[in-house]
Amino acid sequence: MTNSLDQALQKELNQINADEKRNDRPFFDISFIKDYPGLYSLMCFLFVLTMGVLLYSDTFGKTEVVVCCIIFITLNAFFFFHIKPSYNIADIDKGAWKNCYTGDWYMEVHVREDFVNQLLSGNILSSEEKSTLQNQLAKKGYLYFADIYRLRHRTSKISAQ
Repeated sequence: MTNSLDQALQKELNQINADEKRNDRPFFDISFIKDYPGLYSLMCFLFVLTMGVLLYSDTFGKTEVVVCCIIFITLNAFFFFHIKPSYNIADIDKGAWKNCYTGDWYMEVHVREDFVNQLLSGNILSSEEKSTLQNQLAKKGYLYFADIYRLRHRTSKISAQ
């Protein structure tokens, strides 16, 4: 069920996605080494130490060395490849993989004040929804995307019962 409010919210989210370069694609980032140089140095040292033990010992063969290298490379990929999932209106209040990765972004990302003013001055919201939104804004001083989204989606669920 798509309505004009959902379309306006998605348009705003598309703008945020473009500004923050959120495109659901993995990208290479070495910020882990910059942020945690000691931890990365320790990881490399322990890898070299493990390889030394594997190569020195008569018990271990080439298979163990190869497996150890594959594990080290695979685990490093988790540190160096990041994904910036895009924000979508369809993910609000849903158990989506992207929400597991980013957390409940719709309860963490504040809506721009210009967009809230646009909603309050426009004809997308009813007068009751506008007053609810103004009350929430007065209480908290900011709004989340879930606050606006739930104006229609909670009331429609309640009225359907």
